[in-house]
Amino acid sequence: MSDDYSYKPRHGFDIRVKPSRGGRTAAKSWAKKEVRQCDAPDCTNAAESRAPKSPQQLSEYFWFCPTHAREHNKNWNFFASMTDDEAKAFREAQRYGGRPTWQMSKNARASAAARAGVDGQASIDDSVGVFAQSPQAKPGMEGAFREGRKLTKLQVSAFKTFNLPTNAPDADIRKRYAELVKRFHPDSNAGDRGAEEQLQEVIKAHQILKKAGYC
Repeated sequence: MSDDYSYKPRHGFDIRVKPSRGGRTAAKSWAKKEVRQCDAPDCTNAAESRAPKSPQQLSEYFWFCPTHAREHNKNWNFFASMTDDEAKAFREAQRYGGRPTWQMSKNARASAAARAGVDGQASIDDSVGVFAQSPQAKPGMEGAFREGRKLTKLQVSAFKTFNLPTNAPDADIRKRYAELVKRFHPDSNAGDRGAEEQLQEVIKAHQILKKAGYC
């Protein structure tokens, strides 16, 4: 190759491997020696390790030589500024990743399920146990008829979801549907979507009965 050759990259992109800044003999970044001085008082040794300043300043660091880094780690106490009760509460919270938890009897989903009863009942019975504590069916609903027509399994299940007899008036079905939709909707439960599955079951049951002309 002639000495007067000049590289002209196509499309304006230079893909050549360039030498390190400072020439071939320049020290590589990974080979440069640390010149930072230890932060320990009266220590002039090179700092090789960093350590958080305190439990409240975990993103701010001291730089120590190996000797003072070991001393700092030996004396480190994350709970030094906490009371016994605060330390206990912190340890308990970390069992769940620091995320809040609630007792099942006090959250919005459980409250919605408890309010879903009829005439003050705490729960309702249905074939798949969507709302109730007991999945037992209401007696006399298997092989039931309505308006001279035998009900299908889906229609029977829909009546069980509403906790209504198969001969319930159309108005009672519509009233029960509106009541359950209101009680299981997130807007009625402080935005909690935990009862969304129950809400979908109610909507599905209403669609089945409406298609059959029962409401």
